[in-house]
Amino acid sequence: MFNSMYLSILIAVLCLSGCKKTSPSAPADLPEPVTVHPGTIYHIDMEGKDLYDLFMVVSLQGNVNRETPYLWILKNPIVEYDGPGAMVDRSFWLNTINDREKVAFEDPYLLVRDFANRGIRGCVLYDDDLFGDYVSGARHPQPNDNLVAKLNVTAMLCAHYGAIALTKGQYETLTSVYGVKLPILDNTTTDKFDSWLGCYRYAAEVAYPEPAITSIANNSHYCLGMFDFLVKNKMFIINMKGDASLLEQNFTDEIFDRVPGPSPVYGIWNVTGGAPGEDAFMRYLNSRGKYCIPNFEAFNISYTSGLPPYVPEKSETVRGLTFDPSKKYICFTETDGDNYEFIQQVFPIRFDTPQRGGFPIAWEIASTLCELDPVAARWFYTQIGQNSYVNPVTGAGYYKYPLPEAFNEAYFRVTDEYMEKAKYRTIRTMEYHFESGRPLTDIPHVEGVFCGYGHADPARPAVDENSKSHELYNDKPIFINYSYQDMAQISAYNGPAPAFFSVACVYTPPSDIIQTIHSLSSDWIVVSPGELVDLYKQYTSIQHHE
Repeated sequence: MFNSMYLSILIAVLCLSGCKKTSPSAPADLPEPVTVHPGTIYHIDMEGKDLYDLFMVVSLQGNVNRETPYLWILKNPIVEYDGPGAMVDRSFWLNTINDREKVAFEDPYLLVRDFANRGIRGCVLYDDDLFGDYVSGARHPQPNDNLVAKLNVTAMLCAHYGAIALTKGQYETLTSVYGVKLPILDNTTTDKFDSWLGCYRYAAEVAYPEPAITSIANNSHYCLGMFDFLVKNKMFIINMKGDASLLEQNFTDEIFDRVPGPSPVYGIWNVTGGAPGEDAFMRYLNSRGKYCIPNFEAFNISYTSGLPPYVPEKSETVRGLTFDPSKKYICFTETDGDNYEFIQQVFPIRFDTPQRGGFPIAWEIASTLCELDPVAARWFYTQIGQNSYVNPVTGAGYYKYPLPEAFNEAYFRVTDEYMEKAKYRTIRTMEYHFESGRPLTDIPHVEGVFCGYGHADPARPAVDENSKSHELYNDKPIFINYSYQDMAQISAYNGPAPAFFSVACVYTPPSDIIQTIHSLSSDWIVVSPGELVDLYKQYTSIQHHE
């Protein structure tokens, strides 16, 4: 196997020697290398650059940032997620950092030159038609599975060797124009990488020879925004197939079983309608004791995860309300905060809503954010106002279907640790039934559970049957969420008091929620999810004594 690998490398080198060289610029045309200082952010704007240059830079970024956070990339989403609407400018998060010096690069090749001595041992060659004519910033059809597998294996080899991903043209340019001579450590342009299974078998043999795989990711598209983090952590990067052959499925099972559970799977299912979609993806992962940390294209997590975790003082303002049996209580929660792209690119836009901070609106913000992106965590906690933060589905990560019993204790322990650090006490499930929430009441820092995503799922209780939407289990309240689409009926609710409504708001502008709050009559009390939990416990205590 190793002999054939080196033969492939030799062939690649010989091919390069016969290629037409780019005319080099005079050495005097190039600026002197920067002097690298720890604590300085070296950033480059990659908007408008092609995906080949972006892949080169993110593979550099992941390797360099493994030991010390240095490199930051400015880039809008590549495979743009078109559900939530407006996103922040690519420079938003860099502009929130005011305690570090910043040095800008314009030329990605100069960035490679100046950081090639920071843990970079060589390069991995890949095909110069891998991305085709893909245009960044718009959703396109799902790429061919084999192409994505070749992209993923190239990234894995870059992580394994401490290498940069280069096409032959980029290799020539670096050598002849910039004077950077990187050894070719591997080459994915050969026919052994023409199949999905061939790619991943090679990666497993070369980069992951140990029986256990420490961490794993799923990338199904050109989601290069998260690749710096995948490379940094040397994750096994797969793209699960929806039409896998028996051999392919057996290999997939083998790889996932080599990752000790319960373990997170970082990344995303097929994002443009391909198979497997979200449900099939989660059903498979959950059945094997895995859960998901969704990320389409949240950039620079390799940088932010290298900073000290953020330690918040609190996640909500509790007003110490006293239960009134004549009132109707309601809370509103903005969902989808388990997805790092929402946190990084969508929620900051919604936080800019006038008067937003003056209401007890809840936001799902992943409790892992304080560790993975303390820059964003600090910003959100600083901007909280009278809002509150809750744990999205279903703790340390997202599972849609119950994990096998053997994994529950360990998963709940990890979730409890993250909730304690983030000062969280409430959590959500995906499904609209009490059975999905009851197991989570075993988690010590969970004081209340909210069940259901927020779409118009027929499984949720009818508005006029509000008493069926809540229960006390294990001395902890559980609520079935209503949808924001139910608000007209909820506002008109004339059933018995007290009443307890939890409304999950999917893709709902905060301005709409504020308008709804203003329209409610005086017998409605708007509270945070945590306050709804507290009030419900007061209510059940009174019921018990009666």
